[in-house]
Amino acid sequence: MNVISKTQIKLVKSLGQQKFRQKYGKFTAEGEKSVTEFIKNMYFPIEAIYIVDEHVKDRLSAFCDLKVLVKVSLQEMEQMSSFRTPSNILAVLSKKENTVSLVSFPEEKTIYLDDIQDPGNMGTIIRIADWFGIKNIVRSPNSADFFNPKVVQSTMGSLCNVRLMTSTLSDLVELAPGMVVLGALMDGTKLHLTKNLPEKGLLVIGNEGHGIHANNLPFITHKIAIAGDHHKVAESLNAAMACSIICHHWSFHQK
Repeated sequence: MNVISKTQIKLVKSLGQQKFRQKYGKFTAEGEKSVTEFIKNMYFPIEAIYIVDEHVKDRLSAFCDLKVLVKVSLQEMEQMSSFRTPSNILAVLSKKENTVSLVSFPEEKTIYLDDIQDPGNMGTIIRIADWFGIKNIVRSPNSADFFNPKVVQSTMGSLCNVRLMTSTLSDLVELAPGMVVLGALMDGTKLHLTKNLPEKGLLVIGNEGHGIHANNLPFITHKIAIAGDHHKVAESLNAAMACSIICHHWSFHQK
């Protein structure tokens, strides 16, 4: 089994920062479940897999090229990990994104993330999309990075099952004129009163603090909202929670 060098440790650690992910075109995934999903899916090319526990090697041997495995000490894993408590396995993979011009948006469901900042929210939304069979995820240029370690961890492997793209909403709408654009807004029609949502289209999830950007509001064709209890104390829902509720409704209340 291969051994790791100090230079490799430094490079892997640097991938916790977006500028280095962009520079090297690589990202990391941590945790056995997440790494196993990446190995099985094979969408993102695997550069190396670092393991602390020899037993992990035995579990991976059935579907993994053992040439990419590198044995490291717990201390070395701690130096490379982006988390306070490192896992016993870390993979380095090559980044891949899709091009918006190659996707037929009017024919599919798409989620657009309008300046979503929290990596945990983004990762959870990607996982939600995967659960409901939504294959297109487009982020605004100012949203969190798809390959942020916290995003990758939150997706629990779902990153492999969706198309990842970056675009402004205006460019997206220009590519698909006439596309239905759903917007989660406080003044929208309550979901429980919306029985026939379009079968296809784009759902815009706004920023955690400010909602959908004012410049994007003119592109919204259908305003929707989630009704709460009359005596609710919470001001609003978390972006990922709202996305989950809307996606569930969208899946079962179509024209």
